[in-house]
Amino acid sequence: MSERICRARKWGSGAAAVGAAVLLAAACSSQGSSQPASTPTSTSSAAASAKVTKIAIALPAKVSDYGWNQQGVNAAKAVATSSGAQLTVLPDIGYDNTQSQLSQLARQHAQFIIAHASGYDTAAKQVAMQYHVPIMTYDIPNELVPGLVSNITTSAQQGGYLAGILAAKTTKTMTVGIVISASDTNWYEMSGGFAAGVHSVNPKVKIRFAEIGSAAYDDSAGGKRVAQTLMSAGADVVFGMGDDASFGYLQAISNANAGHKVWYIGDIGDITPIDTKHVLLSSELWNFQGAYTQAVNDIKNGTYGRHGYNLDLANGGISLLKTSYIQADVWSQIQTAQQNIISGQLKVPVTTTLNQVKALISAG
Repeated sequence: MSERICRARKWGSGAAAVGAAVLLAAACSSQGSSQPASTPTSTSSAAASAKVTKIAIALPAKVSDYGWNQQGVNAAKAVATSSGAQLTVLPDIGYDNTQSQLSQLARQHAQFIIAHASGYDTAAKQVAMQYHVPIMTYDIPNELVPGLVSNITTSAQQGGYLAGILAAKTTKTMTVGIVISASDTNWYEMSGGFAAGVHSVNPKVKIRFAEIGSAAYDDSAGGKRVAQTLMSAGADVVFGMGDDASFGYLQAISNANAGHKVWYIGDIGDITPIDTKHVLLSSELWNFQGAYTQAVNDIKNGTYGRHGYNLDLANGGISLLKTSYIQADVWSQIQTAQQNIISGQLKVPVTTTLNQVKALISAG
């Protein structure tokens, strides 16, 4: 079983009460707010076309993480607004009582629930089947139940490749670094894509690789320590994947005393608002809005659960953040590579294990 399937982001264990959920009204119709959720007696009837006036998203951690949780909520807000639905945000529920939390959302008549962590997949499917409510899961492509369960996957290696080009064109020490917070397939894919992108520019650039731990997603102190180790090894561009560990990467790089500029390339979200030392060169962004929008449309059309949703460069689910620190000619080269990936002319290798990542790094 792949790490993508096993993945469960490790956060605080305290579960928030559903009463603490944040309600975001977005032109909810009076009919939609007063009617109970439809409770068909079969999966086939659940697949019938339906209105979506209440959307809910459950998060493993706080919203203000500039990453996974915040990106999910931002996308859900946009989709709720555009579809005239009410959004309930249930943050920081951890993993101890997931099924109960999701069940509460179902009983509150949510017509589409986003279970925003792959560690919720099992509980989410059970809730979908019990309450006949469409639920979004993550990372398992074959997790499909018509009318009830679908999933989101990523082509994260594509963004990693673009980040690798940027790193190779930026480094002055001819050494770049990769730090990941866990044994995570998404991180392996991004790392492999990054290595391939670096090598496409200059195979002589050294790539230093480090992992904080097998499941150290929220280890900010560990992130700071490992980022410092990479900088000590000469890396002046660090590609960091981490969730809360990313705050440690940023702190280490912001306070670097290497005698030269050290740049940070982040993941999933945009930390520009807290980049007080101006070290953020770019970030591989994940945008869930397109997937959520398509899911809502599929629910309305009675086709939800018949296919999954993948984030990639072509649909804008994956992108590289453009900052003022990236030179125009470098950005032009990145855009050319992006178009070649989208067209299929350029195939980015997919690395799903640590050994595959290390082999690609060593290949040069």
